[in-house]
Amino acid sequence: MKTILLIVMLSLWPLNGAYSQQKIAQKPVDKQNDTTSFKTEAVVVNADRIYSTATDNTYRAQNLNLLPRSSSQDILRIVPGLVTAQHAGGGKAEQIFLRGFDCDHGTDINIKVDGAPVNMVSHGHGQGYADLHFIIPETIERVEVVKGPYFASFGDLTTAGAVTFRTADTLANNIVKAEIGSFNTFRGIGLLTTGIGTTKVYGGAELFSSRGFFDAPQNFTRVNYITKTYTPITENSFLTASVMGFTSKWNASGQIPERAVESGLITRFGTIDRNEGGHTNRITTQVALQTTGDSPMKISASFTKYQFQLFSNFTFFAGDSVRGDMIEQTDNRSVIYIRGEKDFFTFLGAFGMKTKVGADMRSDNIRAALFHDSARVQLETVRNNSINQTNHGVFAENSFLFSTLSIQVGIRGDYIGYNVRNIDALTEGPQGTTHKFVISPKANASLLLTENTTLFLNSGFGFHSNDARVAVSKSNSNIIPRAFGSEIGARWADETIAVSAAGWLLDLENEFIWVGDEGTTEEVGRSRRIGIDIEARYNATDWLTVGTEMTVSKGRLMDLPEGKNYIALAPNITLTAFASAKFDAFSTALRLRNIGSRPANEDNSLTATGYSILDLTAIVPISKNFDLTLQCENILNSTWREAQFDTSSRLPNESTAVSEVNYTPGTPANVRLGLSAKF
Repeated sequence: MKTILLIVMLSLWPLNGAYSQQKIAQKPVDKQNDTTSFKTEAVVVNADRIYSTATDNTYRAQNLNLLPRSSSQDILRIVPGLVTAQHAGGGKAEQIFLRGFDCDHGTDINIKVDGAPVNMVSHGHGQGYADLHFIIPETIERVEVVKGPYFASFGDLTTAGAVTFRTADTLANNIVKAEIGSFNTFRGIGLLTTGIGTTKVYGGAELFSSRGFFDAPQNFTRVNYITKTYTPITENSFLTASVMGFTSKWNASGQIPERAVESGLITRFGTIDRNEGGHTNRITTQVALQTTGDSPMKISASFTKYQFQLFSNFTFFAGDSVRGDMIEQTDNRSVIYIRGEKDFFTFLGAFGMKTKVGADMRSDNIRAALFHDSARVQLETVRNNSINQTNHGVFAENSFLFSTLSIQVGIRGDYIGYNVRNIDALTEGPQGTTHKFVISPKANASLLLTENTTLFLNSGFGFHSNDARVAVSKSNSNIIPRAFGSEIGARWADETIAVSAAGWLLDLENEFIWVGDEGTTEEVGRSRRIGIDIEARYNATDWLTVGTEMTVSKGRLMDLPEGKNYIALAPNITLTAFASAKFDAFSTALRLRNIGSRPANEDNSLTATGYSILDLTAIVPISKNFDLTLQCENILNSTWREAQFDTSSRLPNESTAVSEVNYTPGTPANVRLGLSAKF
């Protein structure tokens, strides 16, 4: 009986990963006909269990409720240790920093929404480009986080980690919001819910517009929309279907050189080329069938139509002293994604075992191009490619539950095929076909030391695919370089405090990177990152919660000499912290986000300056159905640089190009006030 009770306690541990099952229910029987007071009867209990310090979804759910989420940046910042940067007028995907990675716009972080892929492989601007602006934040119900390449259900681009956003299947209320703020900012939302028979339906739209804080108006506008249905089929199965998307356009002030500001040519909010900017749109249709019970299963399929056009000028007049160096990057594609997975539960004596098997198939039909422009007028074609890229993966995980010890072993196989051809016969460039099959073994373990303390050990191989144009041009090389990661961590939690720490290492093999801004290939070589993640949350009182997440890391290129082997823009320190107070319906949160100064190039001769920004939000109830909302960003009005790069650029009055840090200034202090209603 003690063994049974112990297994029951473990199975109810509110964590993610393997499931446990045990016969636990008991009922009274007639003592006259039996010598015992109780007789055992089978009842199945399924509960989540975690296999790393990063995958505590209970913790993530609390963060989601405590912190503001009025933009895609807010949603991403819920991920512990993740910092974002925007540097193109608000319409471009955020630059992401996580676990010692400058993930660019998504190269080393796998992002999905309701299972549909967000990352765009072989993108016109950068590999794995992940634009989350199509999400209406108020529809997000939970965030699932893993770090490292340790889990077989995640494939391409999962090196630093993976994040899955889940939208609500149903809404409890209709929601209407209107917000106005600094820089002529407006945001309006309407979400309405209803039912048709047993089917629940909700839908709505969001409108956002802002002049922006730059000297030249950014005139950023975005329209989002969503419709989602939830239909129970049986007691243990249901069907969901959704359509979500957006369209946006904007102007951008770009990245400006330090010397242009210091000389007085422009202010720190000025611009060199006023024609930068772009527009983009996306629509994703998805359907999913899910069953629960003893052997849960999920099958989903999605179709995405996507368009992107970006005008940038990083070097100004370094290449063309008369017409300028503006580039135009375009990407038009359709994406088909199908995924299925099923769980099986068995018993090995008194202990449980879970097996998860699954497969996914992705096909991208892409047309990506790079043009030399002047004032958004095409002058010449640099690259113009038709790309067909497929990724088919299969995976299996076995989880064994031995009393206080849980072990998970997994394996994943991925086949990636590339087909590239030049559309413009007069334009030279890489073309052809190639393919690669990659096998990635994984192993994880968790040990429950006490009722409050769990130890974790993780190890596994992963990868991120290279751009198709790189793959066909380097088809005789290792076109899909491997990643190997391992970590050891611990989590301690009681009713008021949760603390976790993990020490980790991640190695990447030789990489060939497609430089979308130039239409060329860059060989990076091997790299190694080591670091420590720390998370803490403290429910100080019934009304006050404080928390912090910090990553300290060191990254180096392994094939370059010491002192010239820094990984450009790889963060050494990222830190987020918050204090959230709640009094009945009134709530407020103070949030700090920090990134330390870091090398801007391989020899560390230039530095990307760090910053610390403090934001404040509040919700003030004015009646049963109405709330006032307040958001104050950068309340200390800090002067900071949001995005920074080592760039060789030439200004109109210069005879030669100068290499130095070019940057996008961070937003000054600003306020947004809103009124929301639920009915």
